[in-house]
Amino acid sequence: MPLAVGDKLGPYEIVAPIGAGGMGEVYRAHDPRMGRDVAIKLAAERFSERFDREVRAVAALNHPNICALYDVGPNYLVMELIEGPTLADRIRQGAIPLDEVLGLAKQIAEALEAAHEKGIVHRDLKPANIKINREGAVKVLDFGLAKLAEPIAPVGNVESSPTLTLEHATLVGSIMGTAGYMSPEQASGKPVDKRADIWSFGVVLWEMLTGKRLFGGETISHTLADVLRGPIDFDQLPRGTPVAIRVLLRRCLDRDVRNRLRDIGEARVALGNVGKEPVALTGQAKGMPYLIAAIAAVLGLGLIAVGALYWRATRPVERPLVRLDVDLGPDVSLPDLNSAQDAVRLSPDGMRLVYLSGNPERLFTRRLDQPTATELPGTQGARTPFFSPDGQWVGFFANSKLNKISVGGGAVVPLADYPFAVGGSWGVDGGFLLGSDREGLALVSDGGGAPMMLTELANGELAHGFPQILPGGKAVLFAVTGAVPDADHTSIEVISLADRRRKVLVRAGTNPRYLPNGYLLYGNKGTLFAIAFDPVRLETHGTALPVLDQLPYDVTGEAEYDSSATGTLVYRKGGGSAASTMKNIQWVDGAGRKEILPAKPDLYDAPRLSPDGKRLAMLVGEFGIADEWVYDLQRDSMTRLTFGGSYFSNPAWTPDGRYVVFGANGRGLLWADANGGGQPQTLIENKQNSQIP
Repeated sequence: MPLAVGDKLGPYEIVAPIGAGGMGEVYRAHDPRMGRDVAIKLAAERFSERFDREVRAVAALNHPNICALYDVGPNYLVMELIEGPTLADRIRQGAIPLDEVLGLAKQIAEALEAAHEKGIVHRDLKPANIKINREGAVKVLDFGLAKLAEPIAPVGNVESSPTLTLEHATLVGSIMGTAGYMSPEQASGKPVDKRADIWSFGVVLWEMLTGKRLFGGETISHTLADVLRGPIDFDQLPRGTPVAIRVLLRRCLDRDVRNRLRDIGEARVALGNVGKEPVALTGQAKGMPYLIAAIAAVLGLGLIAVGALYWRATRPVERPLVRLDVDLGPDVSLPDLNSAQDAVRLSPDGMRLVYLSGNPERLFTRRLDQPTATELPGTQGARTPFFSPDGQWVGFFANSKLNKISVGGGAVVPLADYPFAVGGSWGVDGGFLLGSDREGLALVSDGGGAPMMLTELANGELAHGFPQILPGGKAVLFAVTGAVPDADHTSIEVISLADRRRKVLVRAGTNPRYLPNGYLLYGNKGTLFAIAFDPVRLETHGTALPVLDQLPYDVTGEAEYDSSATGTLVYRKGGGSAASTMKNIQWVDGAGRKEILPAKPDLYDAPRLSPDGKRLAMLVGEFGIADEWVYDLQRDSMTRLTFGGSYFSNPAWTPDGRYVVFGANGRGLLWADANGGGQPQTLIENKQNSQIP
């Protein structure tokens, strides 16, 4: 019989009805002993001794994201009263923004993890059993109660079919859990463990991201059939869903319980690392294309993440995933994103790294199956390394020359004068293809000698860089930098070596890399994309898909990553651009002591001190739209010299300190009065790329 307001249930006074749950009526009540309101779930019959014993184990759970169970009566449960909507109420308003999803899902995972550590499985995780209090904190309700409860709500209601059971809830073969959220093993009446909760967690996470139920047939029977056999279209996820979340969902929603994510703690870690560092999940997964593993390698000032990239065109592929931690030592210091191109490269077989470290920068090499790295002697000042096709040699640029050195060490072999390199590729015949920000792509024979130009910069082009010779050696991928050196003004092109015809493949992309499985990778600021590519027809197909978020990139938008012929990916830890970092202006003395000057933090770059040491010329603003300024160190005042209209580059002072000279692409070299009087004047006219070294 329903209770009325003012009725007593043991020491508790009924305040108001709340609704109905899987066990029966739910009321708001007051506990006069503790001076607090509580929620009471009233069952139709007295609890058995087994129920009383097992529910007390649930009461032992003590976690901020789990609704506390305060007391057990003969036929009622006294629980923490949670003010606020359920997650189901929140989802009815539509898909939840990603940042909010990450916070909510992480709290749900933490609650499940705490229960699983105590041997308690929820069995009925769903949005209606998850409350969000007034502070935005998650509270998961009804842990373990699905195992004990009998059905009361009508089973024809798919949404609220609360705890579906057979006659006896503990018999093997019983079906427990809400139809659309139960795991396949639950739906088929098999015994379950914590992996059933992991499946339900994946269904809830899907619903938060999309605002739609993953399984929602017209009847419970139809819903259960979908749970058991219905297709899961991961392309329905929002386009901006991070790769790590896509991977996590695939692992949670694997119908083969042996391949499903085994521990909800892995989900908690993955959610917490989105936007911070690469996330790795171990085991097997089905369905491509997506990044399926990441291997973290500690590099002191950064991380290298190495992951297996596998793709499918027409059929699923199963591959064992690998997780590996590689400590390259505390002395490793990767260059600043803006100070060196391609600081880390990966060998064609995916087993060896070559990277820049130290001051001056030098080349180091390290096999991933060995514990130590080896310095390659004589490589001081190196930049832009790249491997030979057999992985036994490293090409690099230093002292305005193209050089090579064996991965086992030995003498550096100079090959050609080449002062303005922007990436290189080593052909199977031993020849080299080199990028440049002055003259386009150039060819150098295997024995060295003078470069032979392959392409020329067209009007409005600043560089042809990051070339890759495609399999067969008949065509070359490369990036074309437009009038403004950023990702939005850079395109991916291909050129046939037979007739030298160029074709644009992707607009707004940098650093192209072809994978032998038929995909073209490229970066655009903080995202790595992949698009199907036919290396014979030299054509792309379909839509580009994001495969990695939070990809670091330098001031020109060039992405910091590399890939091998085996499908392994290496990229640098941390997202965002070095150009978007707010900086202070500081004095640093010979002993390393720093003094921060009064100028407010801003997007400062390319500082140049005046001959008398009293003023600082520099760029202020985002790369490509930064202007030239002069900062008076003594007066703490800023003077602006330019007002947009061009891409300005590194400033330099005249010896008398009266003028600042700087480059302006499309205009040449300009000079301006350091006091800011008048308009900048042309010193040398040049319609191409104008910079001061």
